[in-house]
Amino acid sequence: MKNKAFVLFSFLLFLNSCFYQESETEQSNRLAKTYQLDIKAGDTRLFFPEQFLGVGGNPPTLEMQSTSLKDSSESLDGIETALEVYPEGFVSKFINAIYISGPMLIEGAEAGGTYSRNSIILSNISDKNGTNFNYENSLRGVHHELSSLIYLRSPFVNLAWQGLLPESWSPASSNYEALTQDRSIGPDYENGFLSTYGKTNIENDFNIFAEFAFSEPEKLRDLAAKYPTIAKKLSLFITAYKQVLPEYQQGFEEYFTNTGLSDVAIKPDNVEITIHSDFSNIKPQIIH
Repeated sequence: MKNKAFVLFSFLLFLNSCFYQESETEQSNRLAKTYQLDIKAGDTRLFFPEQFLGVGGNPPTLEMQSTSLKDSSESLDGIETALEVYPEGFVSKFINAIYISGPMLIEGAEAGGTYSRNSIILSNISDKNGTNFNYENSLRGVHHELSSLIYLRSPFVNLAWQGLLPESWSPASSNYEALTQDRSIGPDYENGFLSTYGKTNIENDFNIFAEFAFSEPEKLRDLAAKYPTIAKKLSLFITAYKQVLPEYQQGFEEYFTNTGLSDVAIKPDNVEITIHSDFSNIKPQIIH
């Protein structure tokens, strides 16, 4: 009888483990421990980026509503998927936190995220839970916002990237103009742009390459194989990630090789890039 009771207890314990669902707080704590960074939601005043504070009595140029981890399950899943891509320890070299806010407006325009000197902030819209919107926004947003911190530490890539832009190109005049571009207009692949938003300035262009390189590498590989300017920008993008921190060079070499991106990248003419500068104190100004 005791044996039957033990078997029944073990079976019930097994069933319980099969149906156990990790809470949002447990997931954020697990990710925080795994990647050595905080993942939090809540009062946005606790993580408001200083570059958006009003200057000279002007109001802040960023508005964020608060949300909770409980409402951010899909965003947490997107964050987890994104973090899995990077070599161990890489992300925490640049940021110490990923914050989740509610809807976000930058200069009055809807935005999916932004970054500060040592964190990134992603918007989560509760009304869009169940539509895959929050998952995709966080998945791509981690790559997008983190890439700005690599971009700011890669000045020679910036200079070389400028040489690949069309002569008639000019950047958007403001974050509002960049964020309110007509997204129904198709990408200008011929001139090396992966999206309309990427066309608004060099940093945004670099950000969009990060989204594709780490969430849709197959699509970027196919585009680079077809469009030479995309292939040249890809070469610069790969260089930035391989050289930003020498201890992670091999990890990124393996990633770009395994995804086939290195095979289609074309080194721009007369470009030799070596990066040894420390730009850790630069404060970002241009955001997504």
